[in-house]
Amino acid sequence: MKMYSFLLILLFTGLVNAQESFEENVQDVESIEEVEINWFTDFKTAKAAAKKQKKPMLVYFTGSDWCKPCVKLKKDFFNTPPQFAEASEDYIVVMLDIPYRDDIISLEQKKINKEMQKKLRVNKFPTLLALDHNGRERNRMERYSFPDPQYYWEFMNNNERLFGL
Repeated sequence: MKMYSFLLILLFTGLVNAQESFEENVQDVESIEEVEINWFTDFKTAKAAAKKQKKPMLVYFTGSDWCKPCVKLKKDFFNTPPQFAEASEDYIVVMLDIPYRDDIISLEQKKINKEMQKKLRVNKFPTLLALDHNGRERNRMERYSFPDPQYYWEFMNNNERLFGL
C-alpha cells in the first residue's frame, strides 16, 4: 500500500510539472510577435522599385486562405524576428497572394497575380523566387517541407552570394 501511495504521489507530481512546462511553452509561442515586413503586393510596382534601387526581388507566391504550408512558412521563416526583417532590407520583397476567396484581395489583383504565376512558371505553393533587379530569375525554392528555418536561410545565403549582398 505504501508503494502504491508513493507511485501515485510521484505520478501526480510529474503531471503537475508537465502542465507547468506546457503552460510556459504556450506562453512562449503566444509571445512571438509578427514581424513587420513592407511587402509589395503588385509585381509591376515592385519591379519598377527594384530597377530604380538596383535591388534584387524576393517574390513569395502564397495561397493565404487555403495553403497550410504557406501559413507555416510565414510563421516559421518570415516571422523569425529580427532575422528576416533585416535580410529583407536588401531586397524588394513581394507577396503575390492567390486566395480562393474573393474578399481577401481585389478580383483584378487576383487576376494579375495569376498571370504572374503563369509567366514565372509557379506550379507549387509556397514558392519563393529570387529575381535580379531586371526581373530575371536567379534562384527558386518550392514547397514547404519542415519547420526548420535553416533550409530557408540556406536559400537566402545562396541569394546573397548570387547578388553580392
